[in-house]
Amino acid sequence: MCMGGGNRATITKPDYNAYNKQFDLQKAAIDSAMDSSTRLMQGEFQNALQDQQVLRQEILDDRALAVENANEEARRLTTLIGTPPPEANAQAPDIGARERGIKTRKGKSSLRIGRSATSSARGTGLNIT
Repeated sequence: MCMGGGNRATITKPDYNAYNKQFDLQKAAIDSAMDSSTRLMQGEFQNALQDQQVLRQEILDDRALAVENANEEARRLTTLIGTPPPEANAQAPDIGARERGIKTRKGKSSLRIGRSATSSARGTGLNIT
């Protein structure tokens, strides 16, 4: 062991501010690079959605125009040809004498009962013997 006299060693605390600043700059650069790629992808996604919306609106406009053209063509045809004839099932059903095919008189005379009896009408009353 040596007990010599000399200068005492002094311990100096290093300046960490420079290291901290360098670390913060590198971290900000990495974050910025990650965020820029995310923002770029988000921008591309937004553009794709906007293009899709524009295409949907164009399709909707084309369909509306086609329907309007078809309606206009139908109006022109009805003006030229006229209304179509009524369908058979759209008519009132035949009831009563018409349904049975009996030819009857029309008007007030059809309400009167004839005076002459037919042969099939004899003996239909009460027969007491």
